[in-house]
Amino acid sequence: MTKPVLLVFDYPGPRREARLADLALQEAGYEVRSLMVPPLPREPSAAAYAGRALEVGGPLTGPVRAVLGYCMAAPLAQEAAARTGAPLLLLFDGEPATPAAVEREYRGLLGSVGAPPALPAWWTGGLVAERSGAFLEHAGRHLTEEIREALAAQEDPDFEEEDAAEALAPLVGSFLDWMAYLVAAHRTDHPSWPGTAVNFLSRSQPEIHSWPGAATTRSVRLDVPREELPAAAPTRSLVLEALETHRRDGAISEAGAR
Repeated sequence: MTKPVLLVFDYPGPRREARLADLALQEAGYEVRSLMVPPLPREPSAAAYAGRALEVGGPLTGPVRAVLGYCMAAPLAQEAAARTGAPLLLLFDGEPATPAAVEREYRGLLGSVGAPPALPAWWTGGLVAERSGAFLEHAGRHLTEEIREALAAQEDPDFEEEDAAEALAPLVGSFLDWMAYLVAAHRTDHPSWPGTAVNFLSRSQPEIHSWPGAATTRSVRLDVPREELPAAAPTRSLVLEALETHRRDGAISEAGAR
């Protein structure tokens, strides 16, 4: 007997917040499949990013019960739900990847290596939204230059100018993976599908009353800080309840239609 499948979009990079893996839903009889494993996609839109992640993830072994998305992965999870016909979208502090968020994170990357956190001259809202590889091409060159200059200014003893491009490639690559994820999530059409979006919200997370594209939206507020949301015991209980309730209601609807 095949297990119902849960698809998960949760960025794998370092962060202080708990992860969706902390829900341990496989222990409740689900096949939990993470779709964000290296090498990460660098596709120019949410639809293409989700499609590539599904392709790399391989054939599904059972029906997709739900797609889970953490934070700004929500648009990617929604694309996957629409593509697979999943009836349930479970979001955790789900929110859109706005231009302001993309800008903030880019500045943060620059600041993390001691470079001035100023946007480059080529940066425009149109380029961020453009569904092409142009933004990442510009960002790759800019980040390499800024990191090289920052390391040279710090007189890093391990830094050799002639080997800079090769030495910096892994760091720049990790930065580009993060930006590719954010801009892809920003470039979404919020596809409509006949499903339900349930957004589990931490204590201070703003609520989105009607998730774009969802047939119905429900918010569940928990009295926990953002950092603890996926790992909190009440969260897991409520997620399992949502999965079971939707399964039971769906089975009743199918029986009534026969």
